[in-house]
Amino acid sequence: MRDVIFLVADGSMQQMLHGFLGRREFHRSVGCQRFAFDPRHDVVVSPTKDPGVYRQGPELLRTYRRDYHRAVIVLDNDWDGTPGPGKIHDDLSRRMRDTWAEFAVIVIEPELEAWVWQDNPRVAQALNCPANFRQILADSGHWPHDRAKPARPKEALEHLRDRYRDLRRDGHKVDRSPALFKRLAAGISVKGCTDPAFLKLRDTLRDWFPEEDL
Repeated sequence: MRDVIFLVADGSMQQMLHGFLGRREFHRSVGCQRFAFDPRHDVVVSPTKDPGVYRQGPELLRTYRRDYHRAVIVLDNDWDGTPGPGKIHDDLSRRMRDTWAEFAVIVIEPELEAWVWQDNPRVAQALNCPANFRQILADSGHWPHDRAKPARPKEALEHLRDRYRDLRRDGHKVDRSPALFKRLAAGISVKGCTDPAFLKLRDTLRDWFPEEDL
């Protein structure tokens, strides 16, 4: 049996996990023991986005129970009709207990982009935007200097994408594809990410795969 099956709401989340867990020494960044991860087999992308994961996630994962020891559901809270992160987590957890002994429900508040924002030059490199992106977002009101993260992280990313949509502006062109999240996840500092949902995923992996005593 394989170690973990991940159910995610869209291709951007898939790419984020690929970048994060696809690092050669990813377990050292997480602070856990190495475990098997293959994005081609261990990540399932819901065809119905976040609402579909909320409505059908446990049922979609039930078919994988014979092949995997553990399961993780990852979805955003920011979608029309959301009942809120607490209810999403509790409802999915209750239904997952019918099938899985070990599982985690990761609800990102408000959305995936909260995981990538750090005042880190590697973010600028991955985005292909100017190194002073932090100041650009402060000037636009998307990321005031007194906040650890943008209040609307997706809107902050879209602002840079719209501003640097082609190479004619200062030689920068921000990628608009989901693959951007793979590059971001591969380059950002795990220690620098303070998002509660990200920390829950990190801590879950540490609990499941504790570091071996030296």
